Amino acid sequence: MKYIYNFQDKDRNVTWFTLMTMATFLVLGATSCDKLLDVTDPDIVTFESLNSEAGVETLRNGSLGDLAVAISGSSAGHGATAGLFAMSGLMTDEYEYTGTFPTRREGDTRILQNTNGTMEVIFGNLHRARAAAEATVDLARNFGGVPEIESEMQSITGFVYVILAETFCGSVPFSKLSQDGVITFGMPQSGDEMFDAAIVWFDDAIESAITASNSDLENFARVGKARALLGLGQISAAASVVSSVPDDFVYNVEHSENSRRQENGIYTMTTTRRQYSIADGKGGNGLMFRSAMDPRTPWDGGTDNGQNDKDLYYNQLKYTSPNASVRLASGLEARLIEAEAAAQAGTNATVASIHDALRATEGLPPVDLTGMTTSQLVDYHFSERAFWLFSSGHRHGDLRRLIRVYNRNVEDVFPWGTSLQGVEYASTVAFLVPQSEANNPNYQECDGKTP
Repeated sequence: MKYIYNFQDKDRNVTWFTLMTMATFLVLGATSCDKLLDVTDPDIVTFESLNSEAGVETLRNGSLGDLAVAISGSSAGHGATAGLFAMSGLMTDEYEYTGTFPTRREGDTRILQNTNGTMEVIFGNLHRARAAAEATVDLARNFGGVPEIESEMQSITGFVYVILAETFCGSVPFSKLSQDGVITFGMPQSGDEMFDAAIVWFDDAIESAITASNSDLENFARVGKARALLGLGQISAAASVVSSVPDDFVYNVEHSENSRRQENGIYTMTTTRRQYSIADGKGGNGLMFRSAMDPRTPWDGGTDNGQNDKDLYYNQLKYTSPNASVRLASGLEARLIEAEAAAQAGTNATVASIHDALRATEGLPPVDLTGMTTSQLVDYHFSERAFWLFSSGHRHGDLRRLIRVYNRNVEDVFPWGTSLQGVEYASTVAFLVPQSEANNPNYQECDGKTP
């Protein structure tokens, strides 16, 4: 069964956390031209008006709206608003940058600064989504509990922890803003600490989903928990967690053309603005996302230049409209997690069986993995996983996991050598915590070079 979140974010005047934007930016600092003008009128929505059972749903929508903008971006703002999934695709071998924004070009070359305004906006939107989700759970409990909403918001919180752990360097603080505007500054958390915290949230989400007798939300939490376990290198445990997730399960974040903020920013940045060009063998060791002519990574183009009017542009066709949905969790991902456990265990036949079943759904031929070593199985699996999960925010964490868990070298995993921009790729593998977070007395700098 499919569980799909329908994006109903109205004018963003939705969360008590948003009402405290000024206090929040004492923590997050100022933003750049990527920042959409999300001014909230306290005469429209106040905390008192949200302090009701109806307010729980309003808070939920606000969290999901912020999450959608954080991961996908949107068409709003000067030059549109970049989302994490496309920016992390630039950090890896999914996209090359054919635009003119220097902050986005930093992602492509991995020559990053902690003053990067694009990443500051994304970082802030992720934390807003998390804080609003936590507030939703608290408010729901104030009114006797709403287990379905609690489960979903607990999972959303868990996913924010996972996404930050996969893509940012390991010194991310998680501050909290009380209803009366008091900030409790968080301590920096390492990647493992973020994954551990995510698992706690997902366990709570599973319990809430069982209370609500909602198997879709339980599946949502199980896929999230398994993703956190992958990050910790607990691959077989991750496979066990998702063994009950059905193949046809999917949790989508849906976009719409109701407003520019609600539009799918990946589509805007690629098809409309020609800034993110689907890559092919990026850095000499990237996957051949174009040359493979694989139905899982459809594309067109190669006849006109990108926004920079310099480099040929190749357009992704996975997201083909402003209202294209973005998949956050699925039964497909559950099967891929099981395949990774089989690859790590060196069980060739099981890896082939799982991938053959998935490939058949796209009309792709079966594979012969007979005689492959465990290392070769892992390489094959990660390649297949990259095609299945292209531009969905997984590749960045996967490459870092290849280094951390499977002992690959950075230069053999991330694009290396000379970039499309004519400069050498940096050895950075993670986004930096924004310098504006230095307003937090617990702030610690990180260089982004630790897998």
